[in-house]
Amino acid sequence: MFDQPVDLTSARVLMVDDTPANIDVLRKVLTPEGYKLYFANNGEKALQIAEKAMPDLILLDVMMPGGIDGFTTCTYLKQNALTATIPVIFITAKTDTQDMIEGFRVGAVDYITKPFRQEEVCVRVRTHLQTRILMHQRDKLIQDLKTSEERFRLLAMWSPAGIFQTDLAGNFTYTNQRWQAIFAVNNHITDDWLKVLSAEDKETIKTTWQTFLNNPERTKKFSYKCQLHISEGVRWVQIVATPLVEQNGKLAGYVGSVEDITDFKYREEQMLLAKESAEEKAQARAEFLAGMTHELRTPLNAIIGYSEMLLEEAGTEEDGEDLEKITSASKYLLNLINNVLDLSKLEANKMTANLSTVGITPLVKEVVSMISPLVAKNGNELLVEIHVDIETIYADDTKLRQVLYNLLSNACKFTTAGTIRLHVYPKTVENTLNICFAVADTGIGMTEEQLKKLFNKYAQATEATASQYGGTGLGLVLSQQFCRLLGGEITVSSELNKGSVFTAVIPSHSAPTLPS
Repeated sequence: MFDQPVDLTSARVLMVDDTPANIDVLRKVLTPEGYKLYFANNGEKALQIAEKAMPDLILLDVMMPGGIDGFTTCTYLKQNALTATIPVIFITAKTDTQDMIEGFRVGAVDYITKPFRQEEVCVRVRTHLQTRILMHQRDKLIQDLKTSEERFRLLAMWSPAGIFQTDLAGNFTYTNQRWQAIFAVNNHITDDWLKVLSAEDKETIKTTWQTFLNNPERTKKFSYKCQLHISEGVRWVQIVATPLVEQNGKLAGYVGSVEDITDFKYREEQMLLAKESAEEKAQARAEFLAGMTHELRTPLNAIIGYSEMLLEEAGTEEDGEDLEKITSASKYLLNLINNVLDLSKLEANKMTANLSTVGITPLVKEVVSMISPLVAKNGNELLVEIHVDIETIYADDTKLRQVLYNLLSNACKFTTAGTIRLHVYPKTVENTLNICFAVADTGIGMTEEQLKKLFNKYAQATEATASQYGGTGLGLVLSQQFCRLLGGEITVSSELNKGSVFTAVIPSHSAPTLPS
């Protein structure tokens, strides 16, 4: 910093002389230098101006009749705390050695005799101004450094984490109060901190720490979690250290921190216990639902079978309608039970994908045939388009069929006298070929708020929707989970009263994943 040129254009210079001609000469000499100039014709005015303007340099005449002379003025300047550090240069006709000695005695930094040479005055003024400004800069740097050191000292003292510094050999050269409190030691130079480590950690951390010290060029950070045995009981801490490198690239030692993570370890253990408990409960629920649904499906299948047999033998139209209602309600209940069981398996991570090569056109035709009664029920029209370039997909046939059926069923349910379109087409994303099954309808559509909770378990978009259109909301949830199991996703776009588009995007060669 001190090697750089010093900008003197903002420097302030006070000239004091009772002779106007001398002031005029000095003004002409110094004005080209760009200084800001002040003038006084006696000592009393010089003292007033100096205290208000705080010049960087004062050029002071010695002989000023009618008031205080230059030596006295300089004495007063040095006695005033505000002006004591302002450098003073005497410019005078007094050439005796004793006068020069007196000038330096009262505090001057230089002494120029009249008549003076202009170049000499310019050089001396410039030199003392540079010294003055550089001293200011140095003092400011020293003060900033002291402030910074004090700030970091206080930060280290009151830090909630233990802070330490070691030399190249790993000997502690500094520890803060928190470090000493954690390890229950009073002297940071000692190795007594090792005595509170648990037996299983003590040798391991000594070896690991020594390995860290022995390989500074390959080590970026040392991190270790260990157990302490102190008067408050067992505590867990995490020690982190990193090499301390100077500006010249030379390794100076190591700095680091020690943090008490006992509460974190406790919460971690509680979370693991909670996770294990939740998994056990999910497993138990899945097993219970599997048994329950088996018991429910057996009589339901019997009800469906007998109602279909009776329907064939129905004697009247009225009997046939009643039997159809029984069959329909039983099938709906059976589908609901199967959905609950599937969801439970997904939550317990028990659902697997049975992958095989599936013909897309036969799959679509089968689902369209199954959905036809629902399409006709609300007076809708179903249009199907399959891209010519796609023939097969490697996926789970059953789950893909259920996803497609659920999306078409939803479209039929929420659309009346409208159009439903099924478009199957290829789409490459990040070098992966996907098959997209897009189901678009002209139905009631949804708002942004309804879209946000669309895939929430056990919920429909609104209570009014559930009341008017029925359903449990499980169909879309299961469809999304099935798609994710196959490595895909369902995307949705919708506008209220203008319809919706649900698109199941599934890799052409599925790599099954566990459901989230």
